[in-house]
Amino acid sequence: MIIKFFFKILLALSVSVPILAQSNSAYTRKGIGDLVYSFSARRQGMGQLGVAVPDADFISTINPASWYIIKRTRAEFSLEYSGISASANSLNKFYSDANFNGVVFAFPISSLYGISGGFGIVPYSNVSYEVVENIEPPPSSVIGNYTLNLKGSGGISKIFVGTSYLLFGSFAAGASFDYYFGNINYTETIEFGRIGRLGSIFTKQYSPKGFGGTFGIISPDISGLRFGLSLNIISSLSTDTIAISASTLDTDTLSFGNVNMDIPYRLNAGLSYNLNKKFLFTLDYVFQPWSSYKLNGLTSNELVDLHKISTGFEFRPLQEPGSTFWEQIFFRLGFGFEKSQYYLNGENIQQVSVFGGFSIPLSIENTLDIGMQFATRGTTKSSLVKEDMVKLNIGLSLGEIWFIREEK
Repeated sequence: MIIKFFFKILLALSVSVPILAQSNSAYTRKGIGDLVYSFSARRQGMGQLGVAVPDADFISTINPASWYIIKRTRAEFSLEYSGISASANSLNKFYSDANFNGVVFAFPISSLYGISGGFGIVPYSNVSYEVVENIEPPPSSVIGNYTLNLKGSGGISKIFVGTSYLLFGSFAAGASFDYYFGNINYTETIEFGRIGRLGSIFTKQYSPKGFGGTFGIISPDISGLRFGLSLNIISSLSTDTIAISASTLDTDTLSFGNVNMDIPYRLNAGLSYNLNKKFLFTLDYVFQPWSSYKLNGLTSNELVDLHKISTGFEFRPLQEPGSTFWEQIFFRLGFGFEKSQYYLNGENIQQVSVFGGFSIPLSIENTLDIGMQFATRGTTKSSLVKEDMVKLNIGLSLGEIWFIREEK
């Protein structure tokens, strides 16, 4: 079966971290990098969130309560392409990359009580940047010109397993048990311009791991209107650290040990309105107090509280006998505004995004999903960087019936 094949992929991914997306954004130097709100192409096309959207054909990782309506065993996975045009003063550079973005599964257990199970592996954050700066000391300096190269890579992923349940036959509740792990690497390289002068490399690596949970509810359908709420909590992550200094003459381990990384909770709230089972509207809000983020007990004055608002729209044609191929395509649009967690040189970095996407039916239960995001954030003022971003997410959503004995 198709889904069994992707289950094998999940087992392979659980022992490595190849799914961490690369963005090549200078702002990912701070904290744990850019946050990943949703891995799926469907959510990408509708503004990334959809906290109050239950769906029988797609799997949400932001609110496990939405699984209660799933009627088939489902699998989803996606690939993501990222391109960023970064501008600073008169300089401009384009970066791009493509990565596997995660795989999730969900299956019904009891339709009567809304019990479904789900599990998977998805990215939580990603770090990827490269900054090159040419330094020219005063003429009296004995050091001479040199180049400073800053690089970062990696991020944090999570493996989750959870379930949903109908409370009092109306409110849907859900919870997942999460395990977080990853590697974040920072490298600073100094290269001197004068012949014979030695360069040096300074490397830091953080390897956090620990547990957390995601809890959510979705209200019953009241004339097409629903309310949803979810809370993501992460325990203090045990973080192995190592710092190494190297040159052509020597390599020295400056420090190593274990510290705590405290990632703040994330609160998600949303509304959804379904009109005639064809038109879906969403409005969502995310809050995460990054001012309380700590590494080894220390906060950062370059991180502030995050606020994100997004709206989404989906047109979903009714599946009727005799429908043509074009009459079965889902269409999606979205808009988002974000006051990010980054605060640099007296500026709170803000982001504006436009989303779009569609789903192409492969069969009654299976779709090929496309999601797109066009965003701009930052500014060239105050010696900062303005980034124009495009992201393309391609995914498959597959559904099959399991645990039913075939007639002989």
